[in-house]
Amino acid sequence: MKIKILLFVSALAIALMACNLNFNFNIPTGTSGPTLTPTSSSAFPWPDEAGTCTLTTTGSVTLYDRPSTEAQIFSEVGAGTSAVVIGRTADGWVGFDPGVAQAANIGVFRMRWAFFNDVSLTGNCVDVPELTWVPAPDLCYLQPMASANVYTTTNTSSTILATLELEQYASISGFTADGWAQVDLGAGNTGLSGIGWVQPSDINLNGGTCDELPTVSL
Repeated sequence: MKIKILLFVSALAIALMACNLNFNFNIPTGTSGPTLTPTSSSAFPWPDEAGTCTLTTTGSVTLYDRPSTEAQIFSEVGAGTSAVVIGRTADGWVGFDPGVAQAANIGVFRMRWAFFNDVSLTGNCVDVPELTWVPAPDLCYLQPMASANVYTTTNTSSTILATLELEQYASISGFTADGWAQVDLGAGNTGLSGIGWVQPSDINLNGGTCDELPTVSL
């Protein structure tokens, strides 16, 4: 009886192995498996050519203050406008310095933007820096021209929550009656979080919504 059971178990194991082999190699002769398409780091075919990356307009194009069609319009230009590209985004925005006086603007806030599909690009655009942070189209930002302390209250004797350095930004959500700015560190490029206050002497603003912000208090 034991011998019959052992023979039955052995036969069952061999049958299962055969099934597995048939499943793993179930590809008809002369065919191949699925083709794997490599993923690209960008959905946009940035030119990889000799020379400086340059954008040129071939028709009427809207340029924006920030990389979004919801941002303020910088200007409307016709065909033949060109500029050197100094920054780009993963979602297809092309940034350039407009070459006009901007005493109050620094860093990314000096840039103006066109969309990839609206311009012609030539040169080595692949090596143009892809920005990991750009300002939101509808926020007012504090862009300090020097170190600016962010306090826990509207008093310079209170605890310093953070210190913003040059080219570190935070959004502003309102002003007190005596001019202190309420800042949201989480809506900026610092990697920090929290709500704090910046004294009037350290405030330098950027954004079309800055004049519309409400009066706030602690």
